[in-house]
Amino acid sequence: MSTVLTPDDVGHLRTGAHFLACAIDPTAIHVYAGMIQETMQTRSVELITVDELAPEDLVVSVGMVTQGLFISDMPPVGDEFTGCIEAIETRLGRRVRAIYSLAAANINGIIPLMVGLQSSLPVIDSDPMGRVFPLISQTTLNIGGVAIAPIALMGATGERAVVEAGDPQRAETLVRALVTELGGWAATVMYPCSARQLAEHGVHGSISRMIRIGQILEAETSAESKFLSLSELLGVTRIARGRVSHIEGLSRPTDLGLPAQPSSVTLEDETTGQIIRMEIQNEILLVLVDGAVAAAVPDMVTLLNSEHGSVANLDDLRVGNVVDVLKLSAAPQWYSEAGLDLAEPAAFGIPLQHPRRHHG
Repeated sequence: MSTVLTPDDVGHLRTGAHFLACAIDPTAIHVYAGMIQETMQTRSVELITVDELAPEDLVVSVGMVTQGLFISDMPPVGDEFTGCIEAIETRLGRRVRAIYSLAAANINGIIPLMVGLQSSLPVIDSDPMGRVFPLISQTTLNIGGVAIAPIALMGATGERAVVEAGDPQRAETLVRALVTELGGWAATVMYPCSARQLAEHGVHGSISRMIRIGQILEAETSAESKFLSLSELLGVTRIARGRVSHIEGLSRPTDLGLPAQPSSVTLEDETTGQIIRMEIQNEILLVLVDGAVAAAVPDMVTLLNSEHGSVANLDDLRVGNVVDVLKLSAAPQWYSEAGLDLAEPAAFGIPLQHPRRHHG
């Protein structure tokens, strides 16, 4: 069922995208949401399911890849994504029929709407992560053997590149190097595939899910009632309600060229006195309760302000704050052997296997 999205939907989507990646600086999401709502006064964007396309239709992912530069420091001028789509069409000799998001959270959760408005292409309610991961190789399409290349990039400098790389990890290395050269961020179009491949290997309902999360979080209800609605919608569980007791930047180096400032946050559970420790690299990768693993990537962990039920940004956490530490499961593909190889803590340099490795 295709839907024409409204400015209200964009506001909810912004909040939902922030909820699923509480670690980020939300400025860029707000800037983008404002631009999209403004553009919607004269143009419309259509949200479709992947089943509405012909099986062999060409679809591509759109997303920002950043390397150390906040997008809000040097915003895109507008033609970056359409330029990348044209580059892929020229390279493949085929028209792109629809676009989908590279990730279902953070800035990339909302970018397809802007690109849909600019290109008049419909936006598919699917993505290849079902959350956000730092590496472009960490996708369910990669798990399913769908090629990442050709990849088109255009950055802050206005220069454009097309990368051909068979190996997703190698593509990751080349794209990161180019993004640095292109000024710190790049609009990218990658994973060109058929609608059938996306239907088979993607995560579905991602944009409508973020909109629904936003509706829940923006409702005039109590924090507890928001939590119950999120539990019903997403199977969210509460690991703890904790008071922040310690925040530190870790000395542990990040390898693999992971874009991250590792840090950790210690909290004390208000009721039980248990000690909660969160390990962070862009996202919350690991939560330990009295030393036992309570959540580990690819599980999603997010924080809500325990008083208002609004998203608590990691950047804004201060000693003494009380937050709810919430956990939700990632898409099922991530718990397969191949999925855990790509996205369990060990993939982020934390020498730990995901608990599901041992329990089938």
